[in-house]
Amino acid sequence: MTNQASPMMETEMLATGPTIEQLRARLSAHRMYGLLDSPAALRVFTEHHVVCVLDFMSLLKSLQRGLTCVDVPWSPSADPESARLINAIVIDEETDVRADSRVQSHFAWYLEAMDEVGADTAPVRGLVEALGRGDGWERALAQCKMPRASCEFGATTASFLPAPLHVRAAVFFHGREDVIPRMFLPLVEGLRSQGLECESLVGYLTRHIEIDGGTHGPQAEQMLARLYGDDAGRREQAEEAALVSLLARERLWDAVAEALERL
Repeated sequence: MTNQASPMMETEMLATGPTIEQLRARLSAHRMYGLLDSPAALRVFTEHHVVCVLDFMSLLKSLQRGLTCVDVPWSPSADPESARLINAIVIDEETDVRADSRVQSHFAWYLEAMDEVGADTAPVRGLVEALGRGDGWERALAQCKMPRASCEFGATTASFLPAPLHVRAAVFFHGREDVIPRMFLPLVEGLRSQGLECESLVGYLTRHIEIDGGTHGPQAEQMLARLYGDDAGRREQAEEAALVSLLARERLWDAVAEALERL
């Protein structure tokens, strides 16, 4: 994880680099999607991408912890509207109801999709075990056997977990819920055109296009707007964090494309 930019370099890149909308456009048209044309390519993609599914849950739960009360004795939320928004998203992400009536987290669904295409789930399962032991993201990522680009992406997400709520909410909205449908739609279209057998993966991706584009995106946007309100400084911090998260995604997609081109 030594290739990450320093904070000073990152700040300079943000000042002179692309806008949020430009990054959204670049991610929606990334060359990686056209390279997913074989079972081997699917294995490479999922083995890189699964970290995004796992660290998303930590980001999501950090927002739930900050906006609701998860302690005993209970105390009321200072912002019940935002608490309701985040709880609604958690229900789907942590305990979704699939078409066959199974209740399952989206992370468990993704592992099932990896098994379906023959991808190696041992590295991410090892990461889950390390985090469960209390190793913390930095130590767990340093020791896990996931691709370097995946570890770097996970480290970027982890770096936001101690940040103020409005910063985390910006990463959550701009870096995840808003951009995911834009990325997953061309991905699904490509998989279907190739006729690859990956029903669970296509189902997972399609579900996120539906709920992130239909409900989770607008809910996350409302939550973010409530958290920075009329505070220009908070809004600027939120947008800077959003750029960092989107750049991290682009670096991950670049790394996946390079790995696919080597097949």
